[in-house]
Amino acid sequence: MKIFNEARLKEELDNVINDSLKRDVFSGVCLSFSTLKDSVRWSRSYSYGTTEKSGSQKRIKQRTYFDLASLTKPLVTTLSIAVLIEDGLIRLEDELSDCCSWQLPEDKKRITISHLLSHSSGLPAHKPYYKKLHEVPEHQKSKKLQKWILQEELCFSPGTDNLYSDLGFILLGFIIEEKAGVSLDVLWEKKVITPLKLQKWLLFSKNKSFDRRLCAVTQNCVWSGKMLCGIVHDDNCRAMGGVGGHAGLFGTAPAVLSLCEHLIEQFKGREEHPSYSSALLRHLLTRVGKSSWAYGFDTPTRGNSSSGRFFSNESRGHLGFTGTSFWIDFERDTAIVLLTNRVHLSDNIEKIKKLRPLVHDIIMKFFL
Repeated sequence: MKIFNEARLKEELDNVINDSLKRDVFSGVCLSFSTLKDSVRWSRSYSYGTTEKSGSQKRIKQRTYFDLASLTKPLVTTLSIAVLIEDGLIRLEDELSDCCSWQLPEDKKRITISHLLSHSSGLPAHKPYYKKLHEVPEHQKSKKLQKWILQEELCFSPGTDNLYSDLGFILLGFIIEEKAGVSLDVLWEKKVITPLKLQKWLLFSKNKSFDRRLCAVTQNCVWSGKMLCGIVHDDNCRAMGGVGGHAGLFGTAPAVLSLCEHLIEQFKGREEHPSYSSALLRHLLTRVGKSSWAYGFDTPTRGNSSSGRFFSNESRGHLGFTGTSFWIDFERDTAIVLLTNRVHLSDNIEKIKKLRPLVHDIIMKFFL
């Protein structure tokens, strides 16, 4: 097995991360990564900073929970869809008119599950539904939100283009619940994450708040004014009750890494999952058409990827608005998870955009 100069690797990461802390890119970060060499998996987790800039701050630890934001899309929603496909309850080619009991406008009937997962449905990227949704009675929220989304004008005909869409994944969450007969969080915990024994460290549950000492702080709630800690940062998801097809997942960096490692092992045929086959997982990880998207997972954009310069074309990953990301290189048996609370200090996304590829490159140079 290749011998890694861990002291040098740690020194380079320390320099970059500590500089970012000084420049207020975030108040805290946990970085977990691993690679497989000669059948031996080498992994490390490093943590820096504090859960918030001031107040009752605590040191970031490997067991600190972060709001994973849109990492929910591939890690919760796509894998939950895999459960339904395996059970014969849904197909990727199913149109909404075939798989939903909803009243559908004519232009939405031909949208497929595949379109929603690959961001090619034509639905808008985002709408501030929270401004009216948080005043809707709890038992009416899902139906109201579903209706509002279906009333939106499409940006293009389904399947003709790509536009990253929270709205599409919110609909997927509702579809999963209708087909499964249980809430999205219940299905995911029982069928996806509990078999991997990660349910303690990857949390996805309605209206669940954490002990402030265990969670990195994000921002103030726009309607309550309270600082969000262990309560989902995404305004629409928070108004929905904390769980949605697009956001709501919390977790630790080592736990996200463990899930990524399992995806590698299953993709390679070295492990199985009791709820969906390895063949199905591999299909969901393939690019859809000519886009950069697989089914809920992103792929590297050559020359301009947050994954940096060294991840192969067989890599898949995703970013989260709160400052989170994971990238998996299936060809090289390597995964890197970077969790931060960058929204705690600034809405400026440029700082984290510059940092992500730099961190990935530092680690990958040592692995290659």
